[in-house]
Amino acid sequence: KININMEKKLIKLSDRSILQVKGRDSEKFLQGIITCNVEKITNKSSYGSILTPQGKLLYDFIILKQNNDFLIDIYKSNVDDFIKLLNMYKLRSDVELIKREDLSVFVNINDEHSDNENIDPRLASIGLRKILDSNYEYSSDKKILYEKKLIKLGIAETGDVIKPGEMFPIEANLDYLNGIDFQKGCFIGQEVSSRMHRKGKAKKRIVCFKSNDNFTNNDELVYNNKTIGTVIKKIEDYGLALIKIDKIINPERETITITSKDGIKSIDINLPTFFPI
Repeated sequence: KININMEKKLIKLSDRSILQVKGRDSEKFLQGIITCNVEKITNKSSYGSILTPQGKLLYDFIILKQNNDFLIDIYKSNVDDFIKLLNMYKLRSDVELIKREDLSVFVNINDEHSDNENIDPRLASIGLRKILDSNYEYSSDKKILYEKKLIKLGIAETGDVIKPGEMFPIEANLDYLNGIDFQKGCFIGQEVSSRMHRKGKAKKRIVCFKSNDNFTNNDELVYNNKTIGTVIKKIEDYGLALIKIDKIINPERETITITSKDGIKSIDINLPTFFPI
């Protein structure tokens, strides 16, 4: 149930799609290929992904259980390729994949507490997330507000900021955002992911920054006269960068200033609050 005051605060994410996974073997099938533990999904959603056999991040998504079926909330530009990939893996499994055009994703970025079952599984401070009828009328289309909030929190998504297959899930902080269950057993790309996890710190990670300067995607960033990363997204004064985290790690979380390659522009980095100190 949604109270009428909250309804008006919902933002429709028109760039997300819903994929229904149904059939007798759906849970067993998903459990063997994706990074989250499907067997633990009950009344709350989970955050997960599917990787390449080499351990690179292909698609991240939010998944919830509805009766005996699963609904996967995924970036719209990825859904068709995701379906093709699942069809390749399912072989003779009793699994049916249905793109649900009648359903859409809605978020309330101002509510972190009132509805624990629908809190974003990555980070409570993102807010509430619901799957409702696509024609649901009590909502706005101001998804730019959601995008800004993700950036300020230091969260990137495949299809938007991350291209499929270009980085490891740990570089995209999935291990810090409840996106990988290293205890669940096998999933595609598990060997590489587990090895990186056991070794400890990833060499590179996505972090958030603030800057009044104009940056474009792939602008190089310099610290102590060495190139340590690139800008991957910026909206207004906030952005995301992929940087060599071991070069700037700061347990006290002080702000660190990094410059553009020409030394003219600069960004101030604060590590995301979900980073362990």
